[in-house]
Amino acid sequence: MKCLLRWLAVVVFSTSLAACAKPLLNLGPFTYVIPQAQLQQAIAKRFPYRQGLGDLLDLQLQAPRLSLFPARNRIGTVLELTLSGRLMNDVYSGTIGMDYGLRFEPSDSTIRMTRVQVTSLNLDGVPLAYQDMVQRYAPRMAEQLFDDFPLHRISASDMARANGLGYELGGFKVVPEGLQITLNPKPSPADSVQ
Repeated sequence: MKCLLRWLAVVVFSTSLAACAKPLLNLGPFTYVIPQAQLQQAIAKRFPYRQGLGDLLDLQLQAPRLSLFPARNRIGTVLELTLSGRLMNDVYSGTIGMDYGLRFEPSDSTIRMTRVQVTSLNLDGVPLAYQDMVQRYAPRMAEQLFDDFPLHRISASDMARANGLGYELGGFKVVPEGLQITLNPKPSPADSVQ
């Protein structure tokens, strides 16, 4: 995001010199692709993640591995999973895979998971008596837990810079190279009056 904002500032400065007081809104939208490796690093910063499910269960997730699904505009993540607690007599390890879309939450400038779907769940050593229950209920619990989960917070200074240049976050699109972010010109006050 910082590279995009620096590039945008140079373009805006040179364009505004040439246009002498023309509003920045005439430049149109800008797009920028965050490479998959950079996305992997950003998501990895949110883990390990631990969530207590009441006094009964303790869920730990770590080591996210990211995949891109451009045809469906979704991101996939496989995580190492450890489940323990009073409800279980042992500690169970395995993996959980999920895919999801992204949305921007303006109230706290976060990029959040949305429409989470569990695609796989593998837990080693779960007793036969519990396997059906785990396979039936654990994916739903995970989908509820991670729907709206914040993956990244855009800094206040980056948001202020984009705002100062007359831009706002427009949306996300998963592309083969990574995540394409679009910055749209903010509507001018004259546009909102009409």
